[in-house]
Amino acid sequence: MVNKVRVYGKAQNRTALGIVHAYMVMNPGATLADLRKAFPNDLCPDRGAPENFMTVQDAGSYNERMSLYFAKPEETLRTGDGQEVALSQIWSKTSFDRIVAHAAQYGIEIAQFDKTKIGEKGGFRLEYLNGYIPPTGKKKGIAWWIWLLAVIVIAAIAATVYFATK
Repeated sequence: MVNKVRVYGKAQNRTALGIVHAYMVMNPGATLADLRKAFPNDLCPDRGAPENFMTVQDAGSYNERMSLYFAKPEETLRTGDGQEVALSQIWSKTSFDRIVAHAAQYGIEIAQFDKTKIGEKGGFRLEYLNGYIPPTGKKKGIAWWIWLLAVIVIAAIAATVYFATK
């Protein structure tokens, strides 16, 4: 598979967040269930939280005791069905290596991430590769055949009225 997106990250856990954001850019209709299937819990068994992904509301209860999820508005993922989802913040070197290898099947590659300095906030950015253009949300409209059917029905009614008055 030709890689479509490269993730540049600062900090291991922010790079993992960038990987999942890249997946969502490539799959804008993905749901929470799709995310859990695409990035299963066994990628990060040492996460210290019950799931890799949780709704922001559920993640908030875990973050009260200790910051376990990326739950700030600029960190969350918006699913295709409108849910706001948080990703686990805890990524050991072993788990990080797993998600990097796993992301390759989706055409996502990782540039060497930079370690952050103490007190510095990490982050990530995405680069589109090989002419890749992310899909845009397709506007849901009325299918062409419904318009055709409506025209035929209107024409039939008009013809009936026309011939009935003669």
